[in-house]
Amino acid sequence: MRVSSFVSSFVLSVSALAAASAASAKDDTAFLSFPMATEISAARAGAFAWTVQQGDKTQLFAASGPGFKRTALFTQSDVDGTPITGIQISPDGAWVAFTTGFAAGGYNPASLITPPKATLWLVSSAGGAAPVKIGEGASPEFTPDGSRLVYRSGADLWAVAVGAGAADAKPEMLVRGGAAFAQRAWAADGKSFYFVQDRGGWSFLGRHTLGSDRVEWLVTGADRLSHPVLSPDGKSIAYLRWPGREHTVTYDNLENQSVAVETVAASGGANGGRAKTLWQSGPRGGSFISDDDEGLLRWSDSKTVVFRAEEDGWARLYAASTAGGKVRALTGEKCEVAESELAAPDTLFVIHNCRDLDTRQASLITVSSGRERAVETKDVVLALASAAGDGRHVAMTGGGVDASAMLRIVDSATGKVAYAETPADYGYRHSFAAPPPQQVRLAASDGESVPGQLFLPKGKGPHPALVYVHGGPTRQMFAGFHFSGYYANDYAMNRRLAEMGYVVLALNYRSGVGYGRDFREAPGRAWRKASEYADVLGAGRWLAARADVDAKRIGIWGGSYGGLLTGQALARNSDLFAAGSAIHGVFDWSWPSPVPGHLNPSKFFGVGEADKAAALAASPLGAVAGWRSPVLLFSGDNDMNVDVRETVDLAQKLRRQGVDVRTVLLPGESHGLIRFSAWQQLWHDQAEFFSETLGKR
Repeated sequence: MRVSSFVSSFVLSVSALAAASAASAKDDTAFLSFPMATEISAARAGAFAWTVQQGDKTQLFAASGPGFKRTALFTQSDVDGTPITGIQISPDGAWVAFTTGFAAGGYNPASLITPPKATLWLVSSAGGAAPVKIGEGASPEFTPDGSRLVYRSGADLWAVAVGAGAADAKPEMLVRGGAAFAQRAWAADGKSFYFVQDRGGWSFLGRHTLGSDRVEWLVTGADRLSHPVLSPDGKSIAYLRWPGREHTVTYDNLENQSVAVETVAASGGANGGRAKTLWQSGPRGGSFISDDDEGLLRWSDSKTVVFRAEEDGWARLYAASTAGGKVRALTGEKCEVAESELAAPDTLFVIHNCRDLDTRQASLITVSSGRERAVETKDVVLALASAAGDGRHVAMTGGGVDASAMLRIVDSATGKVAYAETPADYGYRHSFAAPPPQQVRLAASDGESVPGQLFLPKGKGPHPALVYVHGGPTRQMFAGFHFSGYYANDYAMNRRLAEMGYVVLALNYRSGVGYGRDFREAPGRAWRKASEYADVLGAGRWLAARADVDAKRIGIWGGSYGGLLTGQALARNSDLFAAGSAIHGVFDWSWPSPVPGHLNPSKFFGVGEADKAAALAASPLGAVAGWRSPVLLFSGDNDMNVDVRETVDLAQKLRRQGVDVRTVLLPGESHGLIRFSAWQQLWHDQAEFFSETLGKR
């Protein structure tokens, strides 16, 4: 009876998979055309600008309070590889600057004879007018009075007048070589700015007055400085101090170091001011891995600095008085702050996971008293918080199990959402037939407990199954649409794979964020001993033990670091993982890319000369002799994060071993897959590959 039931279920499962695959060949990308808010910019007035990406289009919008009526400003296709990025709204909310194209990387996914360049535009937030082309440039920012737009062009800082006659205004060079003046903090009068300059392993904090022929250095020394912020009264600069770099050490850029919170007088002086240390962390207390870079340090008033640190192993917010004394923790223990904004004087808007580590929540926290009020929302994934200067409104994105990340505007006075968009507002009404994912816990192969999300198909099975591994690795996946477009696409693909009859387990493996420093900096991770692979192996075995899974049809897929872990699974356990899709993966930790300007994962993750033998052994190539399962290798060929040569090299080695290797290289495409058509191709190629390799015995 059991055999008969199994055979019947197996036949039904394969039939359903084949039918779904046939349907997908005709039209299976409509589910990827969901809209999602990708950037938000807040004005000092109660106004916001934001972008919504949907399919191959990016739309730019603006709205002002209290009614927040959406006004369409501009729409750009990504067909030429030049979507809208880098939006900034002026302090008065009257203008929005944006960029099309990319300033770095040289991406040309459309294979244009003349590759696109980053181009800067300015448009009225009132709508109804065409954008004004400023010229080649990126990273726009308005001066505090909104009279000028400052931007980078090449190695220099440029500016253009804003307001009446903007269409006829001519850009002028503001500071020659000023693009190296990073993390600028403007004085209120817009006549000077403070900045940090990286000198190569150490950095200085300086001030430049516009029109001057020199820089005034406020803080120098043998350490690295970052995140300068000017106090509300304009008298002090707060900044972070990190240890300088030793030239004999190759540093893991994802590993915590110590940090100090310091202040210095903004007025400077002939020899700079005397710095004051408000707080010094322990050896690993510095917290710089964040989705919210500006949330690492800010003033809540002119006497109080708020900073993010991991002194107890968890990313928390603390308040320090400029008068000295013990710092105060503002957020709870054993949970993490993802983002924060100053919603009003003495009031922080904080996105965290303190009520549930597997989702994101929001709170309003009074700095002086520590009082917390929960923000009312049904969303499970919150991100991109941006506070207006009206002391009341904060915008963010909110997403759920069936709804992609869309704009929310929160009234901090009430703690409620005052304005919310939905995918249906943009004509998207797709619904997934398979049930939403459920949060699960499973045992890694070394016995440790790790979290994940389980996507189940309809029917009893036994079904083919997939382990999904995210990139980063400093990321966290959720049982809902991610706030990042890359991972939102992956989430939608996992929902669709479940519809097609696959059991999918999305794994939050050790090295990711959201679960504390010990989880993120697990011993033996990455090139050291590949310890995070124990989580992947445990996930595969967990699936194999399920009654609804066919243990002989388990695959794995993922991009970037997920591509690396896919390679680990196929190289080390082809007995368990029958097929895999490795998207722009790292396959050799020991190999540094020779491409100028490349991220270079080997060096970025801290592989020194003395480490190369161990790094190779901990790589997929270190176990490549055991690789037998078929693989799809997919990459853009202008990937500046993971060199495409990793994919090309692996393909040759596997072919010599007689492994079934399918390769897709997209000309001129980036790591993040700029064009929607690249995601469509990835889906089609991957769905077909898994149908062929896992859809039948």
